[in-house]
Amino acid sequence: MVLICMNVKPSISPPSRASTECVVTRSGYTGEDGFEISVPATRATDLASALAADADVTLAGLGARDTLRLEAGLPLWGHELDETITPVAAGLRFALSKRRREAADFPGAATIMAEWNNGTARILTGLLPQGGRPVRDGAELALDGRAVGTVTSGGFAPTLDAPAALGFVDAGLATPGTNLVAVVRGREIPVVTAALPLVPHRYVRN
Repeated sequence: MVLICMNVKPSISPPSRASTECVVTRSGYTGEDGFEISVPATRATDLASALAADADVTLAGLGARDTLRLEAGLPLWGHELDETITPVAAGLRFALSKRRREAADFPGAATIMAEWNNGTARILTGLLPQGGRPVRDGAELALDGRAVGTVTSGGFAPTLDAPAALGFVDAGLATPGTNLVAVVRGREIPVVTAALPLVPHRYVRN
């Protein structure tokens, strides 16, 4: 199967030559209202070509999708998610239903529920670099010469027309408006913490 990610109008109907069985889900990871179309790999090229031929469709690459993901404050595996990061720290409390919390029968439940009830040492926050210079993942975040966190994703946010980033900081410093610095190749770049999402979500909620 091949997954084709499209932010297109639901009314678009591909030409008949692209007709094939597919699965369409409204689960795009961009913060925007979009669709993901799963089709057999042998039909992916035909379907993508048919959709791209429509005047209402504009092609976009993975980089554009990741920019939207960053603006929407959505965690990415290997950056804001890994085996050491809990859903609480990553801002994913919604992923733990009341039933699962009460049962506490999932892997890591003791650690996760302790953080749920008592807070976590670090938390994911938005970061707005000052001065127009982007900061990238891996940069240290500091306050008064003391390391207080790490940038996990960063780049330029077209919707904001400014650099933006995500990162983990000490929980006590996650309040929006906190002034920190990102250390990039020995140079300190001022950054200000910001509430997530950096750009409001526009996906449909049922």
